[in-house]
Amino acid sequence: MDKTIRMRQLLDELNRLNYRYYTLDEPLVSDIEYDTLYDELVALEKETGEIAEDSPTQRVAGDILTAFDQYAHRNPLYSLDKSRSEEEVHAWANRALRLVEDFNQDNPDKPLPPISFVCELKFDGLSLNLTYENGRLTKAATRGNGVVGEDVTAQVKTIRSIPITIPYQGVLEVQGEALMPLSALATYNATHEIPLKNARNAAAGAIRNLDPAITGERHLDCYLYNVGYTEEDLYSTHMAMLDFLKENRFKVHPFVRESKTVAEIMDVLHEVDQLRHDLDLLTDGVVIKINDLRTREVLGFTAKFP
Repeated sequence: MDKTIRMRQLLDELNRLNYRYYTLDEPLVSDIEYDTLYDELVALEKETGEIAEDSPTQRVAGDILTAFDQYAHRNPLYSLDKSRSEEEVHAWANRALRLVEDFNQDNPDKPLPPISFVCELKFDGLSLNLTYENGRLTKAATRGNGVVGEDVTAQVKTIRSIPITIPYQGVLEVQGEALMPLSALATYNATHEIPLKNARNAAAGAIRNLDPAITGERHLDCYLYNVGYTEEDLYSTHMAMLDFLKENRFKVHPFVRESKTVAEIMDVLHEVDQLRHDLDLLTDGVVIKINDLRTREVLGFTAKFP
């Protein structure tokens, strides 16, 4: 068999196995079987001198960087307003309901749908903005000030749950949170002389480190939760957006609850308060979003927050 053809077969199979293992948590083969395929690919790359951009061998960290470059996000990454009591959640939701009612009275020909809410975990890690063009990861950046972040592409490529290539071929920016699983933190601290203080600082320090080898050593994970930029309308709700992310091999946390009332939101808050201690990640709250994207546009922004 032609060596180039065999390399592509190995590359596609290894990327498929990586997706099932790191993103879906569904390993298909043993570590020994995986390593056999990986070693064969490494040997062929050395023999031919050809290395594909999406080769899993390129997730191994390379040279130490001398500085971070800046990257301007295509769309701003907004902060979210905070609520620390049930009363504040009620006030926010009721205000949104009133605004929708007012809009529908003024625009009976194009009314907004009844409001529903999506509740997700608020991750305690480091926010990332990933850019894909022609189905390939071209840039990864920190949130920075929301307009400009730091280019951390080399570091992010060591996170195996982040795909290097995706099916969607348009220009795309997606946002997620880089995390160090608590189990990975425990393993790291058990094998290193200087322990890491906590998972949040460990993740941030790994991403904002000029040596990508340190990032890879900490075995970070990343959950995606938003599409910040596309060139076309692909969906009309947040729930459909999450489906789009999953269809493109991004890792989306399974805890997602759609709530039709504020009472149902409160049920989710109480649920998270019980389960958060059993999660393999740090979470410091719940993010509550309006599901319909057109409704979000109509309601708009304050000076700081959606």
